[in-house]
Amino acid sequence: MGRRLPSLNALKAFEAAARLESFTDAAAELFVTHAAISRHVRDLEDWLGTPLFLRTGRGVELTDAGRRFALRLTPLFDQLADATREAAAVGDVRQLKVSVEPSIASRWLVPRLGRFNELHPDIELSIDPTSKLADFRSGEADVGIRYGAGQWDDVEAQKLTDAMIFPVCAPKLLRERSDLKPADLADFNLLHESRKQWWADWLAAAGVSGVEDWRGTLFQNHLAIEAAEAGQGFALTDQVLATDSILEGWLVRPFSFDMKDHWHYWIVRGKGQKETVPVRAFREWMMGEIADTNRKFAQLAGQKPPAVAGKAATA
Repeated sequence: MGRRLPSLNALKAFEAAARLESFTDAAAELFVTHAAISRHVRDLEDWLGTPLFLRTGRGVELTDAGRRFALRLTPLFDQLADATREAAAVGDVRQLKVSVEPSIASRWLVPRLGRFNELHPDIELSIDPTSKLADFRSGEADVGIRYGAGQWDDVEAQKLTDAMIFPVCAPKLLRERSDLKPADLADFNLLHESRKQWWADWLAAAGVSGVEDWRGTLFQNHLAIEAAEAGQGFALTDQVLATDSILEGWLVRPFSFDMKDHWHYWIVRGKGQKETVPVRAFREWMMGEIADTNRKFAQLAGQKPPAVAGKAATA
Protein backbone atom coordinates (compact mmCIF):
# COMPACT_ATOMS: atom_id res chain seq x y z
CA MET A 1 0.00 0.00 0.00
CA GLY A 2 1.43 3.36 -1.00
CA ARG A 3 2.22 6.02 1.57
CA ARG A 4 -0.26 8.87 1.77
CA LEU A 5 1.89 11.97 2.23
CA PRO A 6 1.51 15.70 1.58
CA SER A 7 3.82 17.65 -0.72
CA LEU A 8 7.51 17.42 0.24
CA ASN A 9 7.93 21.13 -0.51
CA ALA A 10 5.07 21.93 1.86
CA LEU A 11 6.66 19.78 4.58
CA LYS A 12 10.04 21.45 4.06
CA ALA A 13 8.48 24.93 4.24
CA PHE A 14 6.56 24.11 7.42
CA GLU A 15 9.54 22.44 9.13
CA ALA A 16 11.81 25.41 8.45
CA ALA A 17 9.18 27.96 9.51
CA ALA A 18 8.44 26.02 12.71
CA ARG A 19 12.11 25.51 13.60
CA LEU A 20 13.03 29.15 12.93
CA GLU A 21 9.69 30.51 14.20
CA SER A 22 9.61 32.86 11.23
CA PHE A 23 8.31 32.69 7.65
CA THR A 24 10.92 35.28 6.63
CA ASP A 25 13.86 33.28 8.01
CA ALA A 26 12.47 30.09 6.49
CA ALA A 27 12.27 31.79 3.09
CA ALA A 28 15.93 32.87 3.39
CA GLU A 29 17.06 29.38 4.38
CA LEU A 30 15.18 27.68 1.53
CA PHE A 31 15.94 30.43 -1.03
CA VAL A 32 12.29 31.14 -1.81
CA THR A 33 9.96 34.06 -1.17
CA HIS A 34 7.97 34.75 1.97
CA ALA A 35 4.82 34.27 -0.11
CA ALA A 36 5.97 30.80 -1.19
CA ILE A 37 6.46 29.72 2.43
CA SER A 38 3.03 31.08 3.36
CA ARG A 39 1.40 29.31 0.41
CA HIS A 40 3.07 25.95 1.20
CA VAL A 41 2.05 26.17 4.87
CA ARG A 42 -1.56 26.93 3.95
CA ASP A 43 -1.60 24.02 1.50
CA LEU A 44 -0.31 21.74 4.24
CA GLU A 45 -2.91 23.01 6.69
CA ASP A 46 -5.63 22.35 4.11
CA TRP A 47 -4.26 18.84 3.48
CA LEU A 48 -4.16 18.07 7.22
CA GLY A 49 -7.44 19.81 7.96
CA THR A 50 -6.02 21.69 10.94
CA PRO A 51 -4.21 25.01 11.51
CA LEU A 52 -0.49 24.74 12.23
CA PHE A 53 0.20 28.44 12.85
CA LEU A 54 -1.68 31.32 14.40
CA ARG A 55 -1.25 34.49 12.33
CA THR A 56 -0.81 37.51 14.63
CA GLY A 57 0.09 41.15 14.10
CA ARG A 58 3.57 40.35 15.39
CA GLY A 59 4.15 37.37 13.10
CA VAL A 60 3.22 33.70 13.49
CA GLU A 61 2.94 31.30 16.41
CA LEU A 62 2.70 27.52 16.34
CA THR A 63 -0.55 25.93 17.40
CA ASP A 64 -0.40 22.90 19.69
CA ALA A 65 -0.92 20.67 16.66
CA GLY A 66 1.81 22.52 14.76
CA ARG A 67 4.25 22.18 17.67
CA ARG A 68 3.65 18.44 17.98
CA PHE A 69 4.01 17.95 14.22
CA ALA A 70 7.26 19.97 14.11
CA LEU A 71 8.77 17.92 16.96
CA ARG A 72 8.23 14.77 14.90
CA LEU A 73 9.17 16.29 11.54
CA THR A 74 12.54 17.93 12.28
CA PRO A 75 14.31 14.69 13.32
CA LEU A 76 12.98 13.00 10.19
CA PHE A 77 14.47 15.73 7.95
CA ASP A 78 17.75 15.47 9.88
CA GLN A 79 17.82 11.71 9.23
CA LEU A 80 17.01 12.27 5.55
CA ALA A 81 19.86 14.79 5.25
CA ASP A 82 22.28 12.39 6.97
CA ALA A 83 21.25 9.53 4.69
CA THR A 84 21.73 11.74 1.62
CA ARG A 85 25.21 12.81 2.73
CA GLU A 86 26.20 9.20 3.45
CA ALA A 87 24.99 8.08 0.04
CA ALA A 88 26.88 10.91 -1.68
CA ALA A 89 30.05 10.06 0.27
CA VAL A 90 30.23 6.54 -1.17
CA GLY A 91 32.87 6.26 -3.87
CA ASP A 92 35.91 8.28 -4.85
CA VAL A 93 36.75 11.64 -3.30
CA ARG A 94 35.94 14.45 -5.73
CA GLN A 95 37.96 17.66 -5.94
CA LEU A 96 36.33 21.06 -6.20
CA LYS A 97 38.49 24.01 -7.23
CA VAL A 98 37.19 27.29 -5.79
CA SER A 99 38.43 30.69 -6.92
CA VAL A 100 37.68 33.41 -4.36
CA GLU A 101 38.72 36.98 -3.72
CA PRO A 102 41.37 37.11 -0.96
CA SER A 103 39.33 39.30 1.40
CA ILE A 104 36.31 37.00 1.23
CA ALA A 105 38.53 33.94 1.65
CA SER A 106 40.37 35.07 4.77
CA ARG A 107 37.67 37.03 6.56
CA TRP A 108 34.62 34.89 5.83
CA LEU A 109 35.11 31.63 3.90
CA VAL A 110 38.06 29.93 5.62
CA PRO A 111 36.62 30.08 9.18
CA ARG A 112 33.53 28.23 7.90
CA LEU A 113 35.12 25.52 5.76
CA GLY A 114 35.16 23.01 8.61
CA ARG A 115 31.37 22.88 8.45
CA PHE A 116 31.45 22.15 4.72
CA ASN A 117 34.01 19.39 5.20
CA GLU A 118 31.85 17.77 7.87
CA LEU A 119 28.81 17.85 5.60
CA HIS A 120 30.66 16.69 2.47
CA PRO A 121 33.63 14.45 3.35
CA ASP A 122 33.64 13.17 -0.24
CA ILE A 123 34.47 16.62 -1.65
CA GLU A 124 38.06 17.80 -1.41
CA LEU A 125 38.31 21.59 -1.69
CA SER A 126 41.13 23.43 -3.41
CA ILE A 127 40.91 27.14 -2.49
CA ASP A 128 42.62 29.70 -4.73
CA PRO A 129 42.56 33.22 -3.20
CA THR A 130 42.95 35.57 -6.15
CA SER A 131 41.60 38.88 -7.37
CA LYS A 132 41.59 37.60 -10.96
CA LEU A 133 38.42 36.10 -12.42
CA ALA A 134 39.21 32.46 -13.15
CA ASP A 135 39.17 30.98 -16.64
CA PHE A 136 36.51 28.33 -16.14
CA ARG A 137 36.90 27.01 -19.70
CA SER A 138 40.49 25.95 -19.06
CA GLY A 139 39.63 24.15 -15.84
CA GLU A 140 41.39 26.76 -13.72
CA ALA A 141 38.44 26.63 -11.31
CA ASP A 142 35.07 24.92 -11.03
CA VAL A 143 33.30 27.70 -9.16
CA GLY A 144 34.12 31.19 -7.91
CA ILE A 145 33.02 33.75 -5.33
CA ARG A 146 33.17 37.33 -6.49
CA TYR A 147 32.17 40.85 -5.49
CA GLY A 148 31.04 43.20 -8.23
CA ALA A 149 28.26 44.19 -10.61
CA GLY A 150 27.85 40.64 -11.91
CA GLN A 151 28.41 41.49 -15.59
CA TRP A 152 31.43 39.31 -16.38
CA ASP A 153 32.03 37.88 -19.86
CA ASP A 154 31.44 34.17 -20.44
CA VAL A 155 30.24 33.66 -16.85
CA GLU A 156 26.96 32.68 -15.22
CA ALA A 157 26.53 34.54 -11.94
CA GLN A 158 24.00 33.96 -9.17
CA LYS A 159 23.68 36.65 -6.53
CA LEU A 160 24.49 35.50 -3.02
CA THR A 161 23.60 38.67 -1.16
CA ASP A 162 23.39 42.45 -1.22
CA ALA A 163 26.18 44.33 0.54
CA MET A 164 25.39 46.87 3.26
CA ILE A 165 28.22 49.37 3.73
CA PHE A 166 28.96 50.95 7.14
CA PRO A 167 31.91 52.31 9.16
CA VAL A 168 33.70 50.27 11.82
CA CYS A 169 36.45 50.96 14.31
CA ALA A 170 38.18 49.37 17.29
CA PRO A 171 36.25 49.68 20.58
CA LYS A 172 39.05 51.71 22.16
CA LEU A 173 38.39 54.63 19.81
CA LEU A 174 34.93 55.08 21.33
CA ARG A 175 35.83 54.80 25.00
CA GLU A 176 35.91 58.56 25.41
CA ARG A 177 33.54 59.38 22.50
CA SER A 178 30.40 57.36 23.26
CA ASP A 179 28.20 60.07 21.70
CA LEU A 180 30.10 60.07 18.40
CA LYS A 181 28.23 61.40 15.35
CA PRO A 182 29.14 60.90 11.67
CA ALA A 183 30.30 64.52 11.40
CA ASP A 184 32.89 63.78 14.13
CA LEU A 185 34.77 61.60 11.64
CA ALA A 186 36.58 64.80 10.72
CA ASP A 187 38.60 64.27 13.91
CA PHE A 188 39.75 60.76 12.97
CA ASN A 189 41.86 58.96 10.39
CA LEU A 190 39.83 57.47 7.52
CA LEU A 191 41.04 54.10 6.25
CA HIS A 192 40.36 53.47 2.56
CA GLU A 193 39.93 50.12 0.84
CA SER A 194 40.94 49.92 -2.85
CA ARG A 195 39.25 53.19 -3.82
CA LYS A 196 38.65 56.41 -1.91
CA GLN A 197 35.30 56.95 -3.59
CA TRP A 198 33.71 54.57 -1.08
CA TRP A 199 34.01 57.06 1.79
CA ALA A 200 32.75 59.90 -0.41
CA ASP A 201 29.68 57.82 -1.33
CA TRP A 202 28.92 56.81 2.26
CA LEU A 203 29.30 60.34 3.67
CA ALA A 204 27.06 61.73 0.93
CA ALA A 205 24.43 59.04 1.52
CA ALA A 206 24.51 59.73 5.26
CA GLY A 207 24.09 63.47 4.63
CA VAL A 208 27.45 64.35 6.22
CA SER A 209 29.42 67.41 5.17
CA GLY A 210 32.65 68.91 6.43
CA VAL A 211 34.62 65.64 6.42
CA GLU A 212 37.56 65.46 4.02
CA ASP A 213 36.74 62.13 2.43
CA TRP A 214 39.96 61.94 0.42
CA ARG A 215 42.45 61.92 3.31
CA GLY A 216 43.79 58.80 5.02
CA THR A 217 45.68 55.62 4.16
CA LEU A 218 44.76 53.57 1.09
CA PHE A 219 44.87 49.76 1.46
CA GLN A 220 44.22 46.73 -0.73
CA ASN A 221 42.79 43.26 0.04
CA HIS A 222 40.80 44.07 3.19
CA LEU A 223 43.82 45.52 5.05
CA ALA A 224 41.77 48.62 5.91
CA ILE A 225 39.56 46.42 8.12
CA GLU A 226 42.61 44.96 9.83
CA ALA A 227 43.98 48.48 10.36
CA ALA A 228 40.66 49.42 11.96
CA GLU A 229 40.89 46.39 14.26
CA ALA A 230 44.32 47.67 15.31
CA GLY A 231 42.80 51.03 16.28
CA GLN A 232 44.31 53.05 13.43
CA GLY A 233 41.08 54.74 12.39
CA PHE A 234 37.67 54.15 10.81
CA ALA A 235 37.17 51.79 7.86
CA LEU A 236 34.20 51.07 5.63
CA THR A 237 33.17 47.44 5.32
CA ASP A 238 30.10 45.29 4.80
CA GLN A 239 28.19 42.67 6.75
CA VAL A 240 29.93 39.70 5.10
CA LEU A 241 33.45 40.84 5.97
CA ALA A 242 32.78 42.36 9.39
CA THR A 243 29.95 40.57 11.22
CA ASP A 244 32.26 37.96 12.76
CA SER A 245 34.68 40.61 14.06
CA ILE A 246 31.82 42.65 15.52
CA LEU A 247 30.42 39.59 17.32
CA GLU A 248 33.91 38.76 18.63
CA GLY A 249 34.43 42.31 19.91
CA TRP A 250 37.29 43.28 17.59
CA LEU A 251 35.18 45.92 15.85
CA VAL A 252 32.17 48.09 16.67
CA ARG A 253 29.61 49.88 14.52
CA PRO A 254 29.60 53.49 15.78
CA PHE A 255 26.64 54.56 13.62
CA SER A 256 23.35 52.93 12.63
CA PHE A 257 23.30 54.16 9.02
CA ASP A 258 24.00 51.52 6.33
CA MET A 259 24.44 52.25 2.63
CA LYS A 260 23.32 49.58 0.18
CA ASP A 261 26.13 49.13 -2.32
CA HIS A 262 25.44 48.83 -6.04
CA TRP A 263 27.80 45.83 -6.09
CA HIS A 264 26.85 42.42 -4.72
CA TYR A 265 28.38 39.07 -3.76
CA TRP A 266 28.06 36.39 -6.43
CA ILE A 267 28.80 32.72 -6.96
CA VAL A 268 30.00 32.19 -10.53
CA ARG A 269 30.85 29.42 -12.95
CA GLY A 270 31.51 29.08 -16.68
CA LYS A 271 28.66 30.12 -18.95
CA GLY A 272 26.69 27.12 -20.19
CA GLN A 273 28.60 24.66 -18.04
CA LYS A 274 26.59 21.98 -16.30
CA GLU A 275 26.38 22.36 -12.53
CA THR A 276 28.11 19.29 -11.13
CA VAL A 277 27.13 17.62 -7.86
CA PRO A 278 30.12 19.13 -5.95
CA VAL A 279 29.39 22.61 -7.35
CA ARG A 280 25.73 22.35 -6.38
CA ALA A 281 26.66 21.16 -2.88
CA PHE A 282 29.05 24.09 -2.46
CA ARG A 283 26.55 26.62 -3.82
CA GLU A 284 23.76 25.43 -1.53
CA TRP A 285 26.11 25.43 1.45
CA MET A 286 27.32 28.94 0.58
CA MET A 287 23.77 30.27 0.41
CA GLY A 288 22.94 28.80 3.78
CA GLU A 289 26.07 30.29 5.36
CA ILE A 290 25.43 33.70 3.79
CA ALA A 291 21.84 33.65 5.07
CA ASP A 292 23.15 32.81 8.56
CA THR A 293 25.62 35.72 8.43
CA ASN A 294 22.85 38.08 7.31
CA ARG A 295 20.60 36.94 10.16
CA LYS A 296 23.36 37.61 12.69
CA PHE A 297 24.01 41.04 11.18
CA ALA A 298 20.31 41.87 11.24
CA GLN A 299 20.21 41.01 14.94
CA LEU A 300 23.14 43.35 15.53
CA ALA A 301 21.59 46.11 13.46
CA GLY A 302 17.99 45.57 14.55
CA GLN A 303 16.69 45.39 10.98
CA LYS A 304 15.66 42.94 8.26
CA PRO A 305 18.43 40.73 6.83
CA PRO A 306 19.95 41.89 3.51
CA ALA A 307 18.49 40.23 0.43
CA VAL A 308 19.98 36.88 -0.51
CA ALA A 309 19.84 34.32 -3.29
CA GLY A 310 18.80 36.30 -6.36
CA LYS A 311 18.03 34.81 -9.74
CA ALA A 312 20.87 33.66 -11.95
CA ALA A 313 22.23 36.31 -14.28
CA THR A 314 24.00 35.60 -17.52
CA ALA A 315 26.97 37.80 -18.28
